Amino acid sequence: MDQVEPMRLAIKQKLLDLEIDPTQPIDEKALVRAMGASLTVVTQALDRLALEGLVTKQRGRYHVARASMASIVREISEVRTVLEGMCARLAAERVTAEQTARMEQAHREFERVIKDGDNRALLAVDRKFHQALYEASGNRFLARALDDMYALIYRLYFFSLDRIGSVRANVEEHREILDAIKAGDGRNAERLIQQHIAHFQTMVEGLL
Repeated sequence: MDQVEPMRLAIKQKLLDLEIDPTQPIDEKALVRAMGASLTVVTQALDRLALEGLVTKQRGRYHVARASMASIVREISEVRTVLEGMCARLAAERVTAEQTARMEQAHREFERVIKDGDNRALLAVDRKFHQALYEASGNRFLARALDDMYALIYRLYFFSLDRIGSVRANVEEHREILDAIKAGDGRNAERLIQQHIAHFQTMVEGLL
């Protein structure tokens, strides 16, 4: 029985779900422990993924291929552009005072963590802001889909923590999005968040 093919599929799914750090060499021993397989099976599966172009092998170490990671980031951004744009537009129509207050609080926390230079805390605040935004759409299914999507974004941010520079512009974009939502300007909120996503895509591609 071919044990390599199921392993190839399992590792490929981890790559697509961003469960493997794309900024570091792939840890084969960690995969062996996680998957309960032999090192031989894992390396043969990685060799097959290399033939697909998902990973590369350099100086005896496997790496996530830059081209495949760029493709994943692009696909995520395409979906986010549509769904978060819709979310911001609906939020401008449906946001409650409580949800507005939560986003305002998150924005104040942004300022604090920027001054502290705490990028790990920044991730937590960013997630808090976006979750309040998703809920403000008034559509549970949209909020759930966006929250699942954000889990991938969070992993990308987390892997790149030590490479993230100034996020001042990113925080200012949140302010503009929130102001448009509070003003009930759905079209502007949609446009601003789509620009925000495009800037994020550019930043991540540069980091990776």
